[in-house]
Amino acid sequence: MGVVFDCLVLLANRIMGTQILVAANGLAEQEQLLLSLSSDLANNDKPVESRRLAGIMLVEAIAKAGNLWVSMDTVIKSQIKDLLLTTLASSSEARQASSQVIAKVASVEIPLKQWPDLFQSLLRNMTQQGIPAQVKQSTLETICYVCQETSLLVNHEVNNVIRAVLRGNLPSEPIGVRLAATKALLNVLGFAQANFGNEMECRLIMRVVYRAAMSQEVEIREVAFQCLVSIASKYYEVLGWPYGELFNITLKAINGDVHSVSLQAIAFWNSICDVEMELLQAHSDFIKYNIPHLIPILLESLEGEEGQEEDKVDAVMNIIPKLLSQILKKLGHTLDMQIDDGREKQQASSLCGLLQLIVEKLSGTDKTKHLVLQNADAIMTMLLRVLATSRGGGGGEAMLATGALACATGPAFEKYVPELFKHLQAGLENFEECSITVVVVGDICRAIDDKILLPFCDQIMSLLLNNLQSDELPRSVKPLIFSCIRNIALAIGVHFSERYLTPILVEIMQGAAGEVCAQQSDEELRKAYSRLTLGYYKVVEMQRPRS
Repeated sequence: MGVVFDCLVLLANRIMGTQILVAANGLAEQEQLLLSLSSDLANNDKPVESRRLAGIMLVEAIAKAGNLWVSMDTVIKSQIKDLLLTTLASSSEARQASSQVIAKVASVEIPLKQWPDLFQSLLRNMTQQGIPAQVKQSTLETICYVCQETSLLVNHEVNNVIRAVLRGNLPSEPIGVRLAATKALLNVLGFAQANFGNEMECRLIMRVVYRAAMSQEVEIREVAFQCLVSIASKYYEVLGWPYGELFNITLKAINGDVHSVSLQAIAFWNSICDVEMELLQAHSDFIKYNIPHLIPILLESLEGEEGQEEDKVDAVMNIIPKLLSQILKKLGHTLDMQIDDGREKQQASSLCGLLQLIVEKLSGTDKTKHLVLQNADAIMTMLLRVLATSRGGGGGEAMLATGALACATGPAFEKYVPELFKHLQAGLENFEECSITVVVVGDICRAIDDKILLPFCDQIMSLLLNNLQSDELPRSVKPLIFSCIRNIALAIGVHFSERYLTPILVEIMQGAAGEVCAQQSDEELRKAYSRLTLGYYKVVEMQRPRS
């Protein structure tokens, strides 16, 4: 009942705020009514409820009758403004109401170049000795409201706000003051172009934001990360990022902070990604410095307990495709450079490794697997480019990423096999790359339909058998070959016995598998032989007529 009553009173007084001015006879009476309401708001002897309602009526009256305020007597307006500033040192409800009224008055006067000393007066509340914390807090809250109400602040006004914010963020200030200061900074950022264009001021502001982002108080950290999101979108081009510290702060928040803060940290990198995609930077610092470390952290955050906050999962799923686009762009740029350079090869390897990680993580759940399927063509196109050239490096990592994509896409992977086959063939012929290629062939066998695989089986099996017979092939690769042959057998079923069962059995008895039985110490080979034998048994079982 109390809540309903308060709402009715609030609605009634909002109506009264405008109607009382309409009822007044002439401008002079209207001026006196506003002055009387301001006096009630500032009067510490008045009941709290009366002061609060006086503030509501003032806000509504000025908001609905801005033209009236412009035409009012200057002396009376000055008296009202002095009363409002005085009220900032009053009780909590009156302070908040006064802050809102000041903001409404400022929204009318600032565009007209009036009330030029407003921010100087507010700054004095922050800099004078002995000012109570509650006054500082209400002053900073007033700055928040003013910045929200107006669309234009000149440089000296912004400078005064920045100075007030810096004073309010000193570690010696109470939590309430520091929180209000951080909120004030968030609201003034849209006016601070000149400040961010000055390197010294920029660094000073960022130092305050960093300190707030590492605060012990959750509310302060959350607003600080909101500041970082705003800065990233507004001042990316003029801001020289201190990468190490910024990266550590944001990733710590993503990985281990409370939900609200973690969400803002993700939003920060999402904002960075949006800006860089808009700028179309082929060689962005974001990619260069942060993406190899950021991707694993974001993907790890998707592996939380069941029922974790949906908005955080959605935020990660929103940024991952953008980061994937950046990776592909950077990988393409590396290949286009055509420089046989160790660093470029290492970068290509790293980016292909990230593609593999993204594909494996996202394909692990139904909720995120569609992101892989949507981007499969773009990913495979780039992987084929890497495999087609030795200049870009990363062939082994590209092959592993290809295997991961095959597992993720299943039968849909078949359209890539004709173009991919020549790279698989080359990998099987190259003993240095054979082990990785054998694993990937096994992945593909499990993923695609036997009709798609059959045209390539003769060549694949021939290469695998030749490798088993080779003395140059490292013994550690032979277990992988046995497993791969088993996967082929299970994939093509009855076709395997028709084409390959006899030569494989001969190979087992006379060649590499005979060596397996002799080498009792080679545990991996013996295990591989057992798995291969079990695979053949399953194939034979598949061929038996059912009774």
